[in-house]
Order: sequence, then structure tokens, then C-alpha cells
Amino acid sequence: MRFIVLFLLFQGLQVKVLGETGITTKVEGYVGDTIILPAKAFKTWTLSRIDWSILSNNTWIATWDQGGINTERRPEYKGRLSLNTSTGDLTMQDLRLRDAMTYNVDLLNASNYNIVNRVQLVVKERLKKPTIQLYQNFAKSENGGCVLVLNCSSLDTGINFSWEVEPPCHHCSNNSSSDTSELIAFFLTTPDTVNLTCIVKRELETASSILTSKIKVPTFELQQKCGYMFAWGFFTTLLIVIGMILLFHFRGKITEMFQQFREPVISPATDSNVLAESVTSQK
Repeated sequence: MRFIVLFLLFQGLQVKVLGETGITTKVEGYVGDTIILPAKAFKTWTLSRIDWSILSNNTWIATWDQGGINTERRPEYKGRLSLNTSTGDLTMQDLRLRDAMTYNVDLLNASNYNIVNRVQLVVKERLKKPTIQLYQNFAKSENGGCVLVLNCSSLDTGINFSWEVEPPCHHCSNNSSSDTSELIAFFLTTPDTVNLTCIVKRELETASSILTSKIKVPTFELQQKCGYMFAWGFFTTLLIVIGMILLFHFRGKITEMFQQFREPVISPATDSNVLAESVTSQK
């Protein structure tokens, strides 16, 4: 028993520590991406053991030694880790927000030199495409210009808004806040279509949405609608005037017919019956 203890103590003394903290590397990635956590092992080293761990109690998540590779130590990383036994680098797939933390890698070479490096992982969400809404579309006339009023909004934070208009507007003004931007675009002539692009930017990342507005109304359609409305109004007015003239011309006959209709009609037979009844009552 004493022999075993002395042997283990001897083996422990053979490990030469180069530094407790080693190198700290910052790695950034986006949700859903695949990233590599660099072990930063010396190029001249031949690794004999690799231990990747998290948290203050050094919970192992991926290890390798003479017994083989084990990357299934924690359920939250199951199926997402792969270990390079030559460099010590750890590859993580399907990145998630909760993966953001500090990772420790304990490296041991064939000469029993040991070093512990750290990787600080930052996980971000990609910018979502903004939403564009056309609030108002004013078209004065075919050649008299038009005005477009639009609003662009985003659910992301810490962003800057910008607009692109094609064809270029004669005058454009926008008012932006932390989550919305309003654009007023004036065109001297009314184009067939206008492509309006709202762009959101955060650091080196950008996202955009495009809205195509068809603001020109064909002239012949307007003329047709105006012609129909004029014809309908003309015939309606003509019918009303003719009706009033007929009423005025035949007003006498219409009055007589109306009075005859209201007076009760008494037949001769009825008159004789009434006279007989009155004579009988006198006797």
C-alpha cells in the first residue's frame, strides 16, 4: 500500500507547471454557428492529456488521454463537441446563448509539462431583418411628383438605421430613434416604381429589408373612370329635368285625377234605395 502511495506522489512531482493562469483568449460567435475554442498549446508540444472544463469547480465537458476521447460528459453539450487531439482545440456546434461563459483547458505534454489556458466565449444573436410599412402615398399628378411616408422598425437593440432609395428622391428626410426610423421621400416626377431599402447596422453586422412601391396610376384608367362618372351624372340630371317639365305641363290633369280618386263614387241604384228608405221612415 505504501509503495502505491509513494509511486503516485512520485508521478505527481513529475508534472511541471508552467503557469496557473496561462493565456486567456476571447472568442465571439453567433447563435447556431460552429466555433472553435483554441487551446493555445505550444507548437513544439506533443500532447498526452487534454481536459476541457467549465465553472469554478472545473466540471469536465471534454477530455482525452490514453483511454480515448470523451465529449459526452455533460447533457447540454451532447453531440455538439469534437476534440482535436493534436492541437487541443475544442469545436462546438449549434452555438446557444447559454454557452457564453469561460472555458478552461488543462494541457499536459509528453514531457509532463502542464499549462492551463482559458477561453472567454461571447455568444450573440444575429440581426433580424427590419419591418417596413408604407404609411402614406401621395401622388399629385402624373408629372407633378409624389410623396412617400414610410416607417422601419426593428426588435434588436443598439442599432443604427439608414435608407437607400432607387430611383433617388429629390428630397429625403428621416427621423430615427432606438427602434424605429421614419422616412419622407419627395419625387419631382412620379416614377413607375420605387425601391426603398431600410438598413440596420450594429458594429460590423448589417441586415436589410426592401419594399417596392408602385405609385403610378395609368392615365387611361383615370380618364375611363372620369368619363363614366360624367356620363352617369349627365343622364341622371337630364332625367330629373324631364320629369319636372312633364309634371309642370300636366299639373292640371294630374290635380283632377288626384281629386277624383279621393271623392267617393255613388251609383244611381244606391241613390234610389236611400230615397225609398227615407220615405218609408216618414210614414
